[in-house]
Amino acid sequence: MPRSVPLSVRISDEDAAFLARFRADGATTPSEKLRALLAQARSQERGHDDIHTALELARQSLEPARQTWSQTQREEGQRSDLIGRLYDRLPELNATLAMGPGQGERSLREFEADCRDQIFGLIEDMLDFGLTGANRTYDADGYVARLTPILKLCALLREARSQEGGTDDE
Repeated sequence: MPRSVPLSVRISDEDAAFLARFRADGATTPSEKLRALLAQARSQERGHDDIHTALELARQSLEPARQTWSQTQREEGQRSDLIGRLYDRLPELNATLAMGPGQGERSLREFEADCRDQIFGLIEDMLDFGLTGANRTYDADGYVARLTPILKLCALLREARSQEGGTDDE
């Protein structure tokens, strides 16, 4: 283990309260929590060594908001599968973007394909809500209003592809 350097700091009451609430795996004392925060900052500064680390950091960054949302849903007796799906999917996209194409580890084409596949997966999810949105979103009418122009774009795209000799198999 590397040598430890004692450090004495003064922090505001607000920062002390934050540190007390802060949760990190295995960190219970203020010193352990501060070390966990430093490790997170160091990881963000140097980039991500692997997709698993990047994914975990992306999930951690959204977790407080996700918990608040989940609690508010329970309190208000409402449900949105749409928001839940975003909380599920966006960390993976964020992690992929944070990793970037790397230095020769994978091609730009592979990086783009990963991003594209994740985005289209999200689009498919959103379109699926159009089939059953009445019970899966807070505002089904607002959802349908946003979906209508997209469906028109899809129809135009299908028409353009058929005129170019493209197929509409899927």
